[in-house]
Amino acid sequence: MKIKIEEYRNNLLFYTILKNIIKCKLRENKLEEFENYIKENINLGYNKLIEFLKMQIVRENVKTYEDYLILINLCDEDNYDMWCDLTILSIELLLCKNLILAETKTYAKTQYSEDIENIKDKLSFNYDLINLEYPYGQRVINALLVYALTNTNRKNEFILESSGKVIKKLNNLIINISNKYNINANNVFMIIMDESINQSIISTAGSSYESRVESVLLNISDNVRPHVHDKNITSVEYDYTFELDGKVYGVSAKRTLRERYKQNFEDVHQLSVEAVFLITLGIDLNEEKLNNIMQRHGYFIVVSQEMYNSQSYFKKNKRVISSENFNADNLRKLFSQYV
Repeated sequence: MKIKIEEYRNNLLFYTILKNIIKCKLRENKLEEFENYIKENINLGYNKLIEFLKMQIVRENVKTYEDYLILINLCDEDNYDMWCDLTILSIELLLCKNLILAETKTYAKTQYSEDIENIKDKLSFNYDLINLEYPYGQRVINALLVYALTNTNRKNEFILESSGKVIKKLNNLIINISNKYNINANNVFMIIMDESINQSIISTAGSSYESRVESVLLNISDNVRPHVHDKNITSVEYDYTFELDGKVYGVSAKRTLRERYKQNFEDVHQLSVEAVFLITLGIDLNEEKLNNIMQRHGYFIVVSQEMYNSQSYFKKNKRVISSENFNADNLRKLFSQYV
């Protein structure tokens, strides 16, 4: 497919307008005011409208005024009509941005909550997958909602009933401007939404592997401490320690091991803890890695139930524990034999 220079330039202008409006950090009422100023005064012509806009919306003493000037100065006599049309469309789309983000979070959170409630083992592979599905799900539903909003060749339906009214309002505007300037509203706006959803995911992501490990440990012990250095060899640090029946145990929590299994682990006799638990999903823990770790006395490995069931070499080694059996009662039985 060959992209025409005009098509590239128009879409670039559209994206640049969107970005600069965002940089202006205008509240919803200011966005609406900005749009109305353009609509009501577009017949003034280039020079008068630009001068008029420079005195409105963002004041000179405001921090974002420089960004606002850049936005205004994207307009010139040659692209006047297109700048006005694309700015109006950009404002309409940005007014829908928070709606889309809210619906994205609501839908993904609902699905996540329903799925996660059915799995009790927080160290299982399935639980881990669902935690990945949460941020992935936000990206997927975000893309579907943007497509529903900007695509004009299909019946559009949002999750929330009220959102349908917003889509109908935008449809004709998107069709007219897209055809007039040969822009792709869906793809360009999707860039903006991707940036926003990525920021949102950081604050709403599912629980980390380490926090899930801590949650499981708190069911085993009332005394769980994060990031503790060994008292005998201070260069050794545990992700957690926990106390059971008056004795302290070290924990290293690694979702996947990669090459970290080659680290020079100290024999437990040299450490201040009674034993060390390496907690991992087990998806990259092959027999060679397992044997390497198990050369050290006092080391135990906890792997997800799914991995434990899938590999016979896990079941053959009594110091490998399935996540399902990682509890206080089973630990006491193990300690009576190996600690």
